[in-house]
Amino acid sequence: MEKFQSPKIIKNTSAILNDLMSKFHYRPLKTLFFCKDFLNSFPPAKQRLIARIYIKNHILNIVTLNSAAYQELNHDNSKIYIKVLIKKYGKMYPLSGFSDIKDLKIFTQKYNNTIKNNENFTAKKPYIELSLGKFENKFENKILAKKFEEIRQMIRNG
Repeated sequence: MEKFQSPKIIKNTSAILNDLMSKFHYRPLKTLFFCKDFLNSFPPAKQRLIARIYIKNHILNIVTLNSAAYQELNHDNSKIYIKVLIKKYGKMYPLSGFSDIKDLKIFTQKYNNTIKNNENFTAKKPYIELSLGKFENKFENKILAKKFEEIRQMIRNG
């Protein structure tokens, strides 16, 4: 007589991700997913202005791509709109941590492209110098030698 085996429960990817995110080690991953989802609630025009978004010490930090984006998002109406979105998102997803956010900081992404003074740079010329056509014609084939001389004439006339 055969024993009845219980059917294995097959989990979908979202269930597996939820199980992983509930563990302590993957808690930053959970925050990252919620931040990405929160960013998708923005209008596309404002999404293009944002480089990164993250939560640290109950403060939502928004990193903009440039100073113009900073000015756009740091405007009073934009800040009020973002704070309303935070409240709505916190109510919709209470486990996200957005309900605990107390402040909003917006700043620009800065790259340090300064050149050190002690490095010596050789200036490259913006053009290629023309040849004077002073080279030997060592072709034994008369057709190739004739073509070579035509090329030399074109270089000299240059």
